Formats: sequence, C-alpha cells, structure tokens
Amino acid sequence: MSGGHSTYVPRTRIGRWFDARLPVPRLVHDQFIVYPVPRNLNYAYSFGGILSMMLAAQIVTGVVLAMHYAADTTLAFNSVDKIMRDVNSGWLLRYLHSNGASFFFIAVYVHISRGLYYGSYKAPRELLWVLGCTNLLLMMATAFMGYVLPWGQMSFWGATVITGFFSAIPLVGDWVQQLLLGGFAVDNPTLNRFFALHYLLPFMLTGVVILHIGRFTSSARPIRQAST
Repeated sequence: MSGGHSTYVPRTRIGRWFDARLPVPRLVHDQFIVYPVPRNLNYAYSFGGILSMMLAAQIVTGVVLAMHYAADTTLAFNSVDKIMRDVNSGWLLRYLHSNGASFFFIAVYVHISRGLYYGSYKAPRELLWVLGCTNLLLMMATAFMGYVLPWGQMSFWGATVITGFFSAIPLVGDWVQQLLLGGFAVDNPTLNRFFALHYLLPFMLTGVVILHIGRFTSSARPIRQAST
C-alpha cells in the first residue's frame, strides 16, 4: 500500500467479481501483508493486536457462560456455583473470563502508556485517542457490571456504592440512579439490567474497536512496508 492506495490485484475472474462486491481479500491484503509500519517498531506495538484477541476470547467465554447463568437474585449465586461444579469445563471458562478481564485491563494500560510515550494522542490522531478512551470507559462499565453478576456480598454492596455515586449528579442524578436500579434499592431489576448491559456492551465495544482500528489505518503514515 503506497500513499493510501491499495495495491491488491485479483488474479481470477471470481476474485475480481468478489472484490467488486465484498472486498474482504483486499482488506486482508492491505492490513496484514503490505501494511505500513514505523521504523522504530517494537514489542509495545503488539498490544493492540493482543487486545483484539483478548476481546474475542472474552466474548466467546462470556456467551457460553451466559447460557448457564440465571439473572435472578434467588438463583444467580447458585447458577455460578453450578457452572463451577457441574458444567463441563465450566470452572475453566469462568476463570478464563474473570481473570481474562484483569489481564485485559493490564494490556490496556500498557497500550495507553505506549500511546502517551510516543505521542499517539497528537495530530492527526486525536480522534484515534478519543475512540481509545471511549473503549476504556466501555470496558470499565462492562467489568463493573460483570463483577455484580455472581451476586455475593461484594457484588451487592459494590452495586450499592457505585450506583449511589450517580445521585451526586445535579438535576438528573436521582433519575439516572433509579433507572439503573430499576427502583429505589438494589434488587432483582438491578441484576437484570446489569446482566443485559454486561451482555450488550462488549458488542458495542467491538464496534468502537472497529472504528478505532479503521481510524488507525487511515491515519498511518506509509513509512516502511512490512515484509511479506
């Protein structure tokens, strides 16, 4: 890829037909074969790709866990215990999901530190930085709601304290708090809301990640071609 123009040329008639309608091979060629990389490339640049793979792992394990989870205050804790004891490899899936979230944040902090060190927040990548910070906020919200789902004592009081912060917002604070709680106290509607949002937000996060990567590729300078 030179000067932002693709160098991909389909070799067959089927390839040309497919490329004109759904240019997936062109995307793979431009992003993984002739993608421009900086001259000072080092291991710190790999954390963006690592985060993409970790996000995929979190979604896969989360979807499987959701198949066995019961979003009800009388059943939630027992359903998690059942996942750990009775579901085939359920203990592994839960630990991959919960510990994977912690490693996810570690990788994000390294990724952000690299961006700060190399000035990736400067022009022409301001929007790239804003999208990255949006990703972090979505991650924090998703992680907190996942923390509540086991519905133990820490989950209950964590939900009570964090949702209580919204009451400090002028004018709309109480309304936002009641919207999150589904009432005036942490109860079954709260758990249902948190489970629904915990399931939905990762897919929203995936969409912002796609925008993040798309903006990154459009703002990348073709300094040197990656070896093929």
